[in-house]
Amino acid sequence: MHPALFWLSLSVTVLLLVGSLVTGLRRRRRLHLWLGPLTIAMLVVTVLATEQLVRAYDFPADVKAIHMPCAKAGGLLALPVVVTGLWLWRSERGRRWHRVAVWLWLCSVLVATGTGVWMFAHGTLKA
Repeated sequence: MHPALFWLSLSVTVLLLVGSLVTGLRRRRRLHLWLGPLTIAMLVVTVLATEQLVRAYDFPADVKAIHMPCAKAGGLLALPVVVTGLWLWRSERGRRWHRVAVWLWLCSVLVATGTGVWMFAHGTLKA
């Protein structure tokens, strides 16, 4: 996989994430109901692109051992966002839980992204 495709997918994911956050906070529900699911779908595309790119690198085991749990947490914490989002779609009672789930997920994604950049900074391209 060409690295440019990874960076493109990551950039689109970030733009969708920002759009989802802005429309969610401003309660622009109709647009948020499109951007939220698109963000999650694009995150999956980015993770798959990352998996392809990782195959071309060697990483120090200790650095990878720190990043991988962070990356898995970022992926898994998307599930409560989806579940609470569906709850909120049906009932206002889900609003607080959805907000908590989103902020926890966002923090985990930021940590995963930071440790991922750190991991790639220590990686070496395979010959």
